[in-house]
Amino acid sequence: MFKKPKTQFQFYSENEVIDSTKTLSILSALLFLVFVFVDVWAIPSAFNEVVSTRLLVLVALVFTYFSTYHPSFYKYKDYVLSFIFLTTSLGIEYMVYKALPHEHAYSVYFVGLVLIIMTLYSWTYIKFSASLVVTFIVMGGYFYIENYTRAPEFSLTIFELITNLFFVTSAVVIGIVARLMRDKFIRENYLLQEALTQALEKKTEEAKDNEYLANHDALTGLPNRRYMTELLENSMQEAKEKDKVLVIMFLDLNGFKQVNDIYGHAAGDKVLKVVAKRLELAIRSGDHIARLGGDEYLIGLMMNKDHLGEAENMTEKFAAIIAQPMNIEGIRVRVGSSIGLSAYPIHGNQISVLLDIADKRMYDAKKGRDSVSMQKIIEERDNKVTVFPGKKV
Repeated sequence: MFKKPKTQFQFYSENEVIDSTKTLSILSALLFLVFVFVDVWAIPSAFNEVVSTRLLVLVALVFTYFSTYHPSFYKYKDYVLSFIFLTTSLGIEYMVYKALPHEHAYSVYFVGLVLIIMTLYSWTYIKFSASLVVTFIVMGGYFYIENYTRAPEFSLTIFELITNLFFVTSAVVIGIVARLMRDKFIRENYLLQEALTQALEKKTEEAKDNEYLANHDALTGLPNRRYMTELLENSMQEAKEKDKVLVIMFLDLNGFKQVNDIYGHAAGDKVLKVVAKRLELAIRSGDHIARLGGDEYLIGLMMNKDHLGEAENMTEKFAAIIAQPMNIEGIRVRVGSSIGLSAYPIHGNQISVLLDIADKRMYDAKKGRDSVSMQKIIEERDNKVTVFPGKKV
């Protein structure tokens, strides 16, 4: 069977080729129908045979039109289009062959072949090699009819042959130039669209990057304070709807300043990234963690009201994870942590207030004072603590 032809022009889209073929089929069919009226004047001696020929060509054009809906059309488009051009050309040549010397079709219908040859190059998307093959077959058939099927007195003279050859060559040249100009336009249009698409994709990526940078800490990749506040607002709303408790942990590293002073800021940055990764892996799905800046981190935990005691265990877990030794540039480094807690709805229903409470209790823990155990928070819940004026929780 046929081998798949190589793609001749990478800038053509499949839909463009299919739509062009459909239009060409419809236009050719209409022209072939209209020219039936010309046949009455141009070739009355063989009118019935000519009409039959036109019907056969119309069937071929209809076949071409509907073949564009088949998935394999684009694969074999060179063969299909070559077939339809050969069919229409041979149909006209048959009319020239049947015409009597005194009839107009005897010489006038050659113009139809010239138009077909021009269209072959300027309209379609088949390869140049296929177009040349069709051209040689069509013109070879025409010159054979004129020189070997006519009586000597009605055959074309050398001058007429050269003139017709000039017309055909002109049609080929015009068709090729039109095709090259069309291809150049399509290429430039394609490249422009590609450039615009790439520019849009770049802008989109830049917007995403800017949005990411606006919401995340550049060093650790964790959410920053602004984004974390949004996440905690959403978690607090969820806690309200599901009758749960949102526990907020404010963490500050102990001994981090010494790491910076002794080993430098590069080592300090690596410590911050290691701690961030450890905490990120330790939290549960649905919980949130952020870096607020410096050596401060914030964690938001969703808890059932009956399981508030687990928060203290998680605090100890996070502190133990942070305290694990880490290898920073071949040096064994350890840091500790101070953690302060607050909880919604025990301490209020505003994230800013909950953060202030957790922050204050973190500093209390850093100074060696009572950082407020989870048991005390539970007692505060039972006593309905009021943490800011006018807001009874």
